[in-house]
Formats: sequence, C-alpha cells, structure tokens
Amino acid sequence: MKKLTTHAKLNSSIQKIISYASLISCVAFFYFSESESFAANKFAEENSEEIKQIEAYLNNIKNLSAKFIQESGSGSLVEGKFFLSRPGKMRIEYSAQPKILIIVNGSILSYHDVELDETSRLSTNTTPASFLTRANISFDAMDVEITSVKKSADQIKISVMKKNRKEAGEFSLVFARNPLKFLKMEVKNDLDQIVTVTLSNIDFMTPISDKIFVIKNDDSL
Repeated sequence: MKKLTTHAKLNSSIQKIISYASLISCVAFFYFSESESFAANKFAEENSEEIKQIEAYLNNIKNLSAKFIQESGSGSLVEGKFFLSRPGKMRIEYSAQPKILIIVNGSILSYHDVELDETSRLSTNTTPASFLTRANISFDAMDVEITSVKKSADQIKISVMKKNRKEAGEFSLVFARNPLKFLKMEVKNDLDQIVTVTLSNIDFMTPISDKIFVIKNDDSL
C-alpha cells in the first residue's frame, strides 16, 4: 500500500512541475494532420535567426541558479529554487509543504518526498527534462518538434515536444527580447492545463557543486 501511495503522489506531482516530469499524456498531439505538421516545420523556417540566437544563448549556459514561482492552472502558487548544471543536471526544490525535491542527473529523474523520505525514479526520456539538460540544445534535433513560436514586442515563446514521446507533454521556453533573457518555462497537458515556472534572481556565474544533484538519505531542503 505504501508503494501505491508513493506512485499516486508521483503522478500528482508530475502534473504540477515544469518540465520536464510534469505532465500526463498529451493525447491531442498524436493526431497532427499533414497541414499541421507542415505548419510546425514552417515555425523553424520563419523564425530561424531568432531560434539560432536562442540556441546559442542556452548552449552558453553552464551553471544557472534562480528562485522561482510556480503557478498552476487553478491559480495556486508555489515557490522554490531551481538549479541547472549543463550538461545533464537539474535540481528543483519546492519550499512549500510537503517539501519535494526533483533531481535530473543524466538519464534519471528522481522525485524525493523529504518528509516521507521516499524516492521514485523514472527515465528522463519519458519527460521533457532531457531537452534543457542535453549537451547540445537544438530545435532542429531529430527527436524535437517545434509546435509554435509566439512573439510580442518584448517576448518570444518557443513551444516544443519530443517526436517520440509526445505523451510527455508540450514544453515552452519564454524569453525577453532585446536583450535576450531567459524568463520562464511552461508545460501543458492534454487538457490544455498549463503550469508556469517564472524565474527570478538568475545567477549564471556561481559554480554549482555536483553534490546537490545526488539524493542522500538525509537530504533536506
């Protein structure tokens, strides 16, 4: 029974978090028509210069630490800390109760309930997480499909999904323009429910220890 409860909590949390381990099946995207697939290809063609700039910006990130506010479709807010060490590592700490820790280290995503001291693991190939942590971020990658590019005078939003894992959901990156600045991430499920993670106090300079990407029995937030 304890194991079943743990997986139920994992599934619930997957619907709440960013990326990358955050969504239930994205059924709507299994049924692209030919015209919709062509439109998706046109996104890359029509915005090629800005996409190249964003790729260069992301690939230049080695370490990133920030605070975040996560907002769900219901309007609930949760705060926490976000760490990215490229390639291959990410850490998300939720400060609200119950305290949750999510770590991506290589091909494994770990979900740790601090209070219960329970950990569940799954492959990053089943989540959008692998896109932001991969060694070379490219929107032209064989396993990535651009689903939309939305622009305003001061922002650009690029939405993608993995071609071979569409059930993992749609993952969006939002940037300020002129100058380019990483602002937030969004994930959307098959019910069009969106979870938004807005970053603040972003630090690109401070080194991040590899130790924080390992879950220990006494790990605490």
